[in-house]
Amino acid sequence: MIVLGHRGVRAPGAPRENSLAAFAQALADGAAGVELDVRVCATGEPVLVHDPLLPDRRFVDRVAKRELPADVPTLDEALEACRGKIVNVELKGDVPNRPALAGAAARAIKRARGVEVIVSSFDPLLVGLSATLLPRVRRGILVGARTPRLATALPLAMRALVSGAHLEDRLATPGRIARLSRAGLRVVVWTVNDPARAVELRKLGAHVLITDRPREILSALD
Repeated sequence: MIVLGHRGVRAPGAPRENSLAAFAQALADGAAGVELDVRVCATGEPVLVHDPLLPDRRFVDRVAKRELPADVPTLDEALEACRGKIVNVELKGDVPNRPALAGAAARAIKRARGVEVIVSSFDPLLVGLSATLLPRVRRGILVGARTPRLATALPLAMRALVSGAHLEDRLATPGRIARLSRAGLRVVVWTVNDPARAVELRKLGAHVLITDRPREILSALD
């Protein structure tokens, strides 16, 4: 089973999420790679920020790269830091220009060397754009607990575009995992922080777990 660090690591005293230091910590803890979030800033670079607003309430898409906090990396920097590992690049759908985001991310991914990339999004349009721009890169559709009825239907409907169904933990039921797996989709489950649940998901056939606590989850799986 593959274990990825959710935004690197997320815990009291840990480095800031989506930072190079958080990714280094996740890899040091034994994770096979990391999951990260990408938006485009005002100057067009794909940068790693989860929320549309910075802590000072400025919108990321209205701030130039040079004005962002020093520990906000670009996607290029993150991919370089994770050479030899897996990087799940989540494209955020709540951006003003989705084609610009897909294009900027695709250019960075094409520049990267020695890293296995998976592109995912809650937004089917971004997944579709990525399929056009990055036909050789694996893609997954994200489904959260707010839309439980889509947890099976949406990945199955998008089988021509995706190789994975990325499900929030509470949606990863035995029947759903089995059905998606039979359809040839890899089941990725997020965010799994309970060791016993991680062991259960492995038994159910989930392929990838995304966790805030890679060291703890890997210890349980070992």
